[in-house]
Amino acid sequence: MLEATDEVLCGMIRKGDAAAFTVLYDRYRRQLYGYVINLCGSQDVAMDAVQEIYMQVWLRSETLDPERSIKSYLFRSARNYVLDYLKKAVHQQTFRQYFMDAFAEGTASSEHLLYTKQLESIRHNAVSRLPAQRQLIYNMSKVDGLSNREIADMLGISINTVRDQLVKATRFVRMYLLRNADIAVLLAAVHAIQQ
Repeated sequence: MLEATDEVLCGMIRKGDAAAFTVLYDRYRRQLYGYVINLCGSQDVAMDAVQEIYMQVWLRSETLDPERSIKSYLFRSARNYVLDYLKKAVHQQTFRQYFMDAFAEGTASSEHLLYTKQLESIRHNAVSRLPAQRQLIYNMSKVDGLSNREIADMLGISINTVRDQLVKATRFVRMYLLRNADIAVLLAAVHAIQQ
């Protein structure tokens, strides 16, 4: 079975053959792992990506098409996994804080400073496009670190209004970043954090 083509393996996996799945897993797992590490620099993300991709192959095995390249599918899935990871990572406080701390301490390389400035500039542009009250609530929460209750009390509005405005503001900022941030900057920034 080790010599079976990918097409034959896919046909067997469609029928629930666990041994064929294991052969396929062993055939590409190291390549996928290396590919993900090259994209994002994180061993943890690479391990998670490989596991998630193969789990989806097994769970959706009945939809495998032996006529289509499983190798292309696996690598496309790995790329999409990394892009999704980056889209989420750019919004994490630890991600932004890493760059802001390096910038403030003067320990960042010129490359890191460029990433920090670009990401913060894009985020600032996004926030500046929010309606006035939503912008104020967002800044009070994300910049000043105030709780929803503190914001509600200071502005004389309900806590539900604060939550609603924060959800809308965060969604807008996230989408703005995704549309405007250069994926190369995101990849390099995440790679720098992982080292």
